[in-house]
Amino acid sequence: MRTLELKLDTPDVLYTYHVQVGKEIAPCQAVLGKALLSCGLAPLALLQGRQYQIEVLRSFRSEAPSVVLKAMITTLTATTIVNGSVGGGDTVYAKPMEFTFTADKPLKSAIAILTQEGAASAMGTTTVVKGKVITIKLAGELLREKAYILKITNLEAADGSSLVEPYIVAFHTSGGPKVTNVSVGSSGVATNAHVVVTFDQQLSDSQDISKLVVISGVNAQITRSGNQIIYTLSAGLCVPFTLSVAKGLLSSYDIASVADWSYTSRTICHTTLAYGYSVHGRALVAYAFGTEGPVTMYVGAIHGNEPSSSGLMRAWTDDLEANPSLYSGKRVVVVPTINPDGVAANTRTNAHGVNLNRNFPTDGWVKDINDTDGYHAGGGGSEPLSEPEARALASLTTSWQPRLLLSFHAVGSLVMGDPGGYSAGYAAKYASMVGYSDTTYSLNGGFDYNITGAYEDWTASKQGIPSMVIELGSYGYYSFSHHQAALRAMLN
Repeated sequence: MRTLELKLDTPDVLYTYHVQVGKEIAPCQAVLGKALLSCGLAPLALLQGRQYQIEVLRSFRSEAPSVVLKAMITTLTATTIVNGSVGGGDTVYAKPMEFTFTADKPLKSAIAILTQEGAASAMGTTTVVKGKVITIKLAGELLREKAYILKITNLEAADGSSLVEPYIVAFHTSGGPKVTNVSVGSSGVATNAHVVVTFDQQLSDSQDISKLVVISGVNAQITRSGNQIIYTLSAGLCVPFTLSVAKGLLSSYDIASVADWSYTSRTICHTTLAYGYSVHGRALVAYAFGTEGPVTMYVGAIHGNEPSSSGLMRAWTDDLEANPSLYSGKRVVVVPTINPDGVAANTRTNAHGVNLNRNFPTDGWVKDINDTDGYHAGGGGSEPLSEPEARALASLTTSWQPRLLLSFHAVGSLVMGDPGGYSAGYAAKYASMVGYSDTTYSLNGGFDYNITGAYEDWTASKQGIPSMVIELGSYGYYSFSHHQAALRAMLN
């Protein structure tokens, strides 16, 4: 962009001179009284940091121009802004009164323009250049929650180079603190949980927040740290609560929020019971919902190669947790996985090789059994309840004395209750709702071999607990939505 000066051996005001690069031409002017030509190169539109061959042409009136000089020139490398106190897309949380930007070369001058998006005119600013730093001083505070565009133009470095194109930064200013995340969902919150509410910016550490930040429904200790508010709960089971933050909460720059915020959740509705341990020491876990009323019990995966039953029971616990109205005035116990060692190994038996559903003290219990894959010596255990999983389940079941027991297996797509008993009607209803066969009154319940030591037989015949077996349609796959209504119907 600078003027190119060409020295002559004598002053010349007779001839016309111009500089040509390719097809582009820039005129030259004679400097009066001096043997010097001044050529403005802007019309050539040369790029920075490139080499060009120039030709200096001389002509007189209508004569064809002649080449009087050929030379190679190198244009200066462009100046670059390497960093700034605000970047494109940034949110400015502070109340800045100036912005600074640093170039890669010492600077001579620059012009900066700051506009609010949608405004008709630019804002008042003062631009100061010192060394490599451009400081843009603002005439007043920026408005909050507005978009701005800052443009640096007409920059000239000390060596005469400039920007390739105007440097443009689009940014916006924040409002007061806004919630960006809550660490818990709408249910299932531990009764002693640390509920963390995260804001988009640091909070004032000097503001008294006791009247702005509250919780209703449960007791909690409220603390503040950085950009977070932490509620440490001290609550009971299945209790709804609401977190509230009133407008006026200050950021660390004393910018106040302008809207109220609240979030409603609920503490966990179940207790978790470790009712025993497997052969390999895995915890045997039950989930209990409700505090009073008759008990309905659901169990799965007594056979480890039937994980569909375990998956269905886990989905059922999630449904119960999310919908406490299902068991108002009732209690529900769910054991998703009776045989965790078998599930881990994908074996029908436990780690001792015993079929747990042949290890209960029923009439006619035998040690050596027939199973789905044939004869198994010792498959029923060394004696009834010889296995830790069976003993623990027996103890859990008798302690709860459920009004109805549902035991989930695979595969068969059938439901079987106690013939003539309380569970027969429930079995028929469940089968009808899911499209399974009701084999309650079929020979051997629809199975083609004799079964001894079964858990469901023991609960019904020895403990007087109405029991039913549901054989799912797949060993691995289950559809909770297909069973959801039937599972719920068994509570009534």
